[in-house]
Amino acid sequence: MKSPTVASLKKVSPENLARLGAERLAAILVEVAEARPDVKRRLRMELAAEQGAEHLTLELDKRLASLETSRSKVPWRRRPGFVADLEGLRALIAERLAELDAPAALSRMLAFMDVARRIGARVRDKDGSLAAVFERAADDVGRLLGARSDLRAIDGLVEAIARNPAAWGAWLPAALSRASPPILQALLARLRDRGESSPGWSLILRQVADAAGDVDAFLSTLTAPAARTPAIAAEAARRLLAAGRVGEAGRLLEGARQGGEPDFGWESAVIAYLDAAGQAEAAQKARWDSFERTLSVERLRDYARRLPDFEDVEAENRAFEHASAHADAARGLQFLMDWPALPEAAVMIEARADELRIGAEQAEIWAARLRARQPKAAHRLLRATAAAAFRRRDFATCERLTQEADTITL
Repeated sequence: MKSPTVASLKKVSPENLARLGAERLAAILVEVAEARPDVKRRLRMELAAEQGAEHLTLELDKRLASLETSRSKVPWRRRPGFVADLEGLRALIAERLAELDAPAALSRMLAFMDVARRIGARVRDKDGSLAAVFERAADDVGRLLGARSDLRAIDGLVEAIARNPAAWGAWLPAALSRASPPILQALLARLRDRGESSPGWSLILRQVADAAGDVDAFLSTLTAPAARTPAIAAEAARRLLAAGRVGEAGRLLEGARQGGEPDFGWESAVIAYLDAAGQAEAAQKARWDSFERTLSVERLRDYARRLPDFEDVEAENRAFEHASAHADAARGLQFLMDWPALPEAAVMIEARADELRIGAEQAEIWAARLRARQPKAAHRLLRATAAAAFRRRDFATCERLTQEADTITL
């Protein structure tokens, strides 16, 4: 076995530090803790955990109270350390305290979630690291809740949600992911009994209803005007279809039908309803009509994969012709590039380059994809976009695109 090098032995790792011995490490930690309050606090909590759950909870409660009452802003230089301190606090609750006293850990984790609003006013979370701590904490709540069969375990969660429903709207999916059906049903019942009217409460009820698989509870949160909104009707209809309640889904969607261009999500739900109702031909017509209007790649793929062999190829060719002749040349070309149908896109560029209204960055991306097999189209696209930039007096962009076009071998 190869002997370790001096450099590897000097690397700060658990194995190398263990060689220093417990007494030397303890002395170093005490020295560091005198200059680092966060380290000292962590060490004190670890020592408290060694004495039992009640000692650790006392230290945790002190720290949570401090976070709740503090008003001072956290400067950007201190932000990484502050977030790391929070992460350590979360881990102590989720791991150390949970091993000693799971109910106490759930209670303190909910208290930890409570401080998010106060902390959010003190720290600028530019990189999302602070939000990530609370997302992990929400997952911890779910794990701790999933380990409980006692319905009283949800009492604290109900109160926590009521205190900050807006934040819990984002946290609930993780928090409910491991909850048992009895826990979910009891939570739903208690939340409905509260009859809250604060913003976000309906979203909370819908999330819990979804987790519990209770379609009627979901529907009960919808007002009559909301149920006539295409996007909301589509959400409700999808749940009814999943529950096999096809007729109800159809009536709900029909009630939300509006003039003008249909909502894409509502239209998707209508197509799903037609399929479920055994109206396959009508569903296919709806898919094609939707594609013609939207030039949606998703819609055409959904349409084509239901066709017999060879008919799908004919449908694709018909779609390419429709996109190539679309009134909005840029939208038509976008579809052809996304499909992808690069030969057809090249033909369209040659025929309609002067009609294209696209940004320089998009032109460069498409030209890069075309230049290997369709160099003339790539050159034409860059030149046309450069000309448009010139007309806008954006001479720098014009020159860049022109130089790029000149690198293409025709």
